[in-house]
Amino acid sequence: MPKDLFFEINEQKKERILKAAVREFSNRKYAEASINQIIKESDISRGSFYQYFEDKDDLYFYIINTVVNETAYSFLKKFVASQPENIFSVYEALFHYNLQLLSDQKYQAFFKNMYLSLDYRLQQKLKEIFSSIREELLQGKLDELRVNSGYDDLFFQELMNILELNNRDLLMQYISSPLDKTRIMEIYHRRIRIINGAKNTDTKGE
Repeated sequence: MPKDLFFEINEQKKERILKAAVREFSNRKYAEASINQIIKESDISRGSFYQYFEDKDDLYFYIINTVVNETAYSFLKKFVASQPENIFSVYEALFHYNLQLLSDQKYQAFFKNMYLSLDYRLQQKLKEIFSSIREELLQGKLDELRVNSGYDDLFFQELMNILELNNRDLLMQYISSPLDKTRIMEIYHRRIRIINGAKNTDTKGE
């Protein structure tokens, strides 16, 4: 989260900094992105940058949070209002949302680089961001979905981990291969049928 001083500067300057940062992170993967270039394009001093942000991580994850909050709520709140039947429908909606981000000309390059930059540390941080948004959007419905699934807590948590890994893997395929959305969704639904098949296996004796 940026330092308090960042929120006190005028909106024009704030927007200039964020636009410069989005452009830099869209042109380069995270590790290659340059704070100096962001400083130059936003017309601020290096000292000012560190008065606003702790470091490059601080700025980067603030942008991700901002963009996700800007784009996710209208998309996903509408879905939540439709009363999701199960955890599979929740993760399919999240997958559609990420495909939308990767198809949006405004942020396409930014999110493509984000996925291509993922290492363990970035994965864990992004997991925190998206988990927080998922839980806020579901607004207490997660326990209801778990009960309706018939799974115990541990099994349900592992199921969510698997669904999250599946989403991430197919998003990477979408980015790095010539597969279009139709083909990606065909693969997605095939995998979900396989994963969902576990529900037909009696695990109570384990």
